[in-house]
Amino acid sequence: MICLDLRKHSKLIFISCLLIAGSCMPVDTGIEFEDSMSEIYAATAYKAQECGNQPSLPFIAPKNAKEYGLRLCSLSILRQECPFQDYPIFCLEMFIDLPGVGP
Repeated sequence: MICLDLRKHSKLIFISCLLIAGSCMPVDTGIEFEDSMSEIYAATAYKAQECGNQPSLPFIAPKNAKEYGLRLCSLSILRQECPFQDYPIFCLEMFIDLPGVGP
């Protein structure tokens, strides 16, 4: 009797397991190059206006920046103290995985 019930529900159990396993897969949080550059440019322009100066070299984001690295960089730029002469070290998170920083 129990074996018959298990066979009836085996498809439902299998599909449920697939749905649960599929929801655990990592999500691609890549941001397009144009959007990355727009956000970094906006943060840099705001900070340059506030401080009256900016780094001499422009910041060029990677082609497919991860959302966490981009947000970390732009917020670090906005929170940086004046004078604004260099980009924060946290902007490296967009290019390499910094140990102890981020997900």
